[in-house]
Amino acid sequence: MLDLVPAIQLFTLRDYIQTPEGFEKTIRWVRDMGCDTVQFSRVGPTIPPDFITNVVKEYDMKVCVSHSPMQRIFHDLPALIREHRSWGCDSVGLGNLENVYLDDGYEGYRRFIDDIAPVVEELKKNGMTFAYHSHTFEFVEYHGRRMYDMLVEDTDPEGFHFIQDSFWFKYGGLPHETYLEKVAGRMEVMHAKDFTMMLMPMGRFLGETGTIGEGNIDYPPLLRTAARTGVKTIAIEQDRCQRDPFDSLRDAFHELKRLIEETEPEGGDRV
Repeated sequence: MLDLVPAIQLFTLRDYIQTPEGFEKTIRWVRDMGCDTVQFSRVGPTIPPDFITNVVKEYDMKVCVSHSPMQRIFHDLPALIREHRSWGCDSVGLGNLENVYLDDGYEGYRRFIDDIAPVVEELKKNGMTFAYHSHTFEFVEYHGRRMYDMLVEDTDPEGFHFIQDSFWFKYGGLPHETYLEKVAGRMEVMHAKDFTMMLMPMGRFLGETGTIGEGNIDYPPLLRTAARTGVKTIAIEQDRCQRDPFDSLRDAFHELKRLIEETEPEGGDRV
């Protein structure tokens, strides 16, 4: 059995967490399913922070990381820190780099690295980390260097951490185990979903986000490497579901639990 915690990334249920009533109902459903750890993402912006904190405490829910809006990270950091502390969460995550940086390619990434550095430093002062969630646009090369490698190599390893995603590494064609090694000790949460092949007209195919156990990602070696390199939590994040998202999450959660319980760890100590 691997020393990993299965969790739910609430982005999958984003349509159901836009009101206080919907948020509480969703958290209760996750808890009743047997999951005690979530990642916050796309929670309704008008839900009072105190209400969210009370629901977290009422259902004894752990919050492993967030995806926080980029504008709040840059312009409302003290409030974000207070909110995360009230949830017992010590990692502020960014779910997607915005076009103000992406559209400028290499120069945009360089500017982001410079702009995020003071945020990382302030979080460190508060005993927290920043966590960057990657997709595939970070795998583009400029001047012979992948932008993801630049994010890893040109940032503060103590404060700038990562949330890698099993689907996007598969989609982008990079060896995920290699990049788990590259950020060893800098990633507490990994995202998991499956890579489902959908046949299209004229023999074309589409790689779509799928329910764990229904696609073609070989999870046991990936989970072994994750456990060995310091990952603590595997958060299920299915961006798009081909059926009811609650059913998809329930099936994925049970399959992930089975994989964690039945997969033997690698030899040696964790990083």
